[in-house]
Amino acid sequence: MQLQPGGADLGHIAGALKPAVPKRTLQYRLKYLVDAGRLVKEGDDRWAKYHMPAAPPQEAPAVPAAAAEGEEAVPLSPAGKEIRLCLGQGITARKPVGYDRNFLDSYRPNVTFYLSEEQRAHLAKVGTPNFADQGAGTYAKQILNRLLIDLSWNSSRLEGNTYSLLDTKRLIEFGEEAAGGDRLEAQMIVNHKDAIAFLVGEAANIDFNRYTILNLHGILAQNLLPDPAAAGCGISASASRNPRFILLSCRN
Repeated sequence: MQLQPGGADLGHIAGALKPAVPKRTLQYRLKYLVDAGRLVKEGDDRWAKYHMPAAPPQEAPAVPAAAAEGEEAVPLSPAGKEIRLCLGQGITARKPVGYDRNFLDSYRPNVTFYLSEEQRAHLAKVGTPNFADQGAGTYAKQILNRLLIDLSWNSSRLEGNTYSLLDTKRLIEFGEEAAGGDRLEAQMIVNHKDAIAFLVGEAANIDFNRYTILNLHGILAQNLLPDPAAAGCGISASASRNPRFILLSCRN
């Protein structure tokens, strides 16, 4: 249609298409393009002509307020400013730089370093959590709320649970079960959430020991077996009021 400044009629368009398109199909497609604003139709019936819509006037790219005022949103070092100026140029205006194979070949792991000793020390300092004087599980507690949903969903999914991640989020955060979902699947997710919370809350006592194994077994089987005592241990009445931290006593 760009070759027809005054617009092209149905016959011109049909003749330009290879392979040929049935007339009825072509009319339908042209109507779709007109309704979508991608073509403009002038006239009706056999006198109808189609042409491209007028291009909107080009607007100057918006300049951030900080840049307009000569200020930087993010402070940059002199080297950073130089890099930004370079990247702001067109590709053809940039100075070509070849690939330096020697830069890689000269590196020896744990012998040579790309960063200076001062830079490495600074990165090691800012990247090391400062939990030396805090109790076991402190870091886990800080990320628990962020990971609890994902961990509960994935651990339940390994056992064939069909809850989606969104359904799991609603169940844990708002106590809403999925519409039409299996109540046992909802209980499984809640149990997995409680088991994870138990591991974090009792981090100082967790180990491969009787206390850990029996508590996890009891929490994960909570309300999933016809006989509550079938989990392998009896649960005291006082402990059953707090299923997240159940104290179990084996009958044997």
